[in-house]
Amino acid sequence: MSCGEESVGWIVGESSPTRSLVIFSHDSKLNLSAGMYLVTETSRGCVLGILESLVSGSRLLPSSVTDPNSVNSVISAINQNEMLSETYLKGSVMWLSYLDALEKGSIDSPKVPPLPGTIVYSAKKEDLENIFSPNDKGWIKIGKLSTVDVDYKININKLQRHLAILAVTGGGKSNTVCILSRNIIKELNGTIVLFDMHGEYGDLGLGDKANIRKPVINPVKLSFEEIKDLSRLPENAINQERILRHAWSATIKDFNNNKINVANFMDKFYENAQAERELAKNKREVDGVLNKLDDIKAMYDEVLDPNAPLELKDIIEPGKLTIFDLSEFDEIGADAVVSHFLRRLLQERKLWKKTRSNGYPVPVFTVIEEAHILIPSKRNTLTSYWASRIAREGRKFGVGLILVSQRPKNVNSDVLSQTNNKIILKIVEPQDIEYVQDASEELSQDLAELLPGLNPGEAIIIGSMAKLPALVKIELCNSKKSGGDIDIVSEWSNMNENKEFLEEDLKSVF
Repeated sequence: MSCGEESVGWIVGESSPTRSLVIFSHDSKLNLSAGMYLVTETSRGCVLGILESLVSGSRLLPSSVTDPNSVNSVISAINQNEMLSETYLKGSVMWLSYLDALEKGSIDSPKVPPLPGTIVYSAKKEDLENIFSPNDKGWIKIGKLSTVDVDYKININKLQRHLAILAVTGGGKSNTVCILSRNIIKELNGTIVLFDMHGEYGDLGLGDKANIRKPVINPVKLSFEEIKDLSRLPENAINQERILRHAWSATIKDFNNNKINVANFMDKFYENAQAERELAKNKREVDGVLNKLDDIKAMYDEVLDPNAPLELKDIIEPGKLTIFDLSEFDEIGADAVVSHFLRRLLQERKLWKKTRSNGYPVPVFTVIEEAHILIPSKRNTLTSYWASRIAREGRKFGVGLILVSQRPKNVNSDVLSQTNNKIILKIVEPQDIEYVQDASEELSQDLAELLPGLNPGEAIIIGSMAKLPALVKIELCNSKKSGGDIDIVSEWSNMNENKEFLEEDLKSVF
C-alpha cells in the first residue's frame, strides 16, 4: 500500500532528511502548485512534505537560446505534444514529519533521507483532514488549505505563545483579525481586547458578545509613566519630571488617605502641581509643567473620566470582544491608553493566579493594530515596554499578544521575535520579508519567496498553533465594518447627485 494518493514524480539528485528535489511526471493529472503536500517512503516510514517551490524548463529552450525562429518551432512542437518529453517540471520539497506520528497527533521530524529514484505521491485527503482539521476541543477553523479542499484549524491553547499577523495594505490583515476574533468568541466563549487604531471594526456579527468602547480611564488607575506620557514631557526634562512626579505622589497619598475622592482627583493633582510653584527656585520650570497639564485637560479630558469603572472586568467583560476605538487619538494618546490596559491586564492576571479571588478572572488575548506605530523599532514607547513584558511573561498568566502590521521591519524586533506564531499574508518589500524571516525560524527561503505572489487573503501560517507550515486561504469575514479602499468615484458621484437634488429643492422653495 502506497503512502499517498497519486504518483506525481521521483526524487532526483541528493536528498537530506529535510529536503529533496523532485522531478514531476508528464502523466500526472494533478495541477501542481507550491504549497501542496506530498509524501514519499523512507526506510523509517512514510514522510509528509510541503512543495516549497516549482520551476519549469525545456532542454531545447535553455537561457542561452538566441534564435527566435528556433523558439517558434520548438513551441509549436511542444503544443502538438511532439516534444513534450523535452520539457520538465521540478520542485523543492521540505519534509516535515513521519505520517504515523502525525496520525497520533504529534510531530516526528525525519531523520532518514529518501533515496534518489523514490516515487513521490500526492498526500491523501483524509490524512490532511486528520492533520489540519482535528475535531479536538480548542481548535477553530480560520480557512482552508489553498491547494486542496480541507478545512484549516489552529490550536487556541498554543496561541498563548503569541501571534503576528503581517501583510501589505489590502493583503487581508483585518479580515484575518475579524475571523479569528469572531470564531474564538463564538465557539470558545473567549475574551479578546482589540485596540482599533482606525475605527474599522464593527461588532463582527457578535451582537451582545461585543462591546465597542471609546477608551476611558479612571485617573486614579493611571501610573505615573502614563500621566507623564500624556503630558508629553521631553526625555531630558529632568527637573520638570521631578516636579510632576512630586505632585502626582502627593495626590496619590491624599487619595489613599481618603482626603480626596475620585471625583476631585485630577483637580487636586493640578492644585498640587501649582503648589510646587511656591517652593520652586525656577518658576518657569513649574510653569512649563502647568502648561503641560493644561494640554492634558484640553486633549484628554474625555479620556480621564472619574466616572469610569474602577474594576477592569467592568471595562473588559469576560467572555466578550472589547473593541477600543482609538481613531480620534493621536499616537501619544493611543500609546498611553493601550499601555494602560496592557499593564493592568498583566498585573491583574498575575494577581488572579496568586490569589484566585482578586485580579482579572479569565485569560485574554490582546490585539494591537498598527503595531509598527505603537511598538516601533527605533524609539521607546510605553506600549513597547508592556508588550515586551507580555511577550516574555504573558503565556504563564494567560495574556496573549496578537500584533498586526503592514510594516514588519518597523516593529520592535524584540517583541516580534517572541511571537511564536505567524500568519504572513502578501508582503512585497524585500526588507520586510527579510525582517520576517529573521524573526521566524520556520519560514524557509523558498516559502518566503512565495509571499510577494500571494493573493489577498492567502497566508503562510507557521508556529506552534499550527501542526505544520501551511499555505491557507483565510475565510472571508463579512461582519467587519470597513478597512478596504474607499470607492472615491462613487463618493464624488453621490456628492454631485446630492448637489443637484439640493438645487432642485431650493428652486421649489423660492
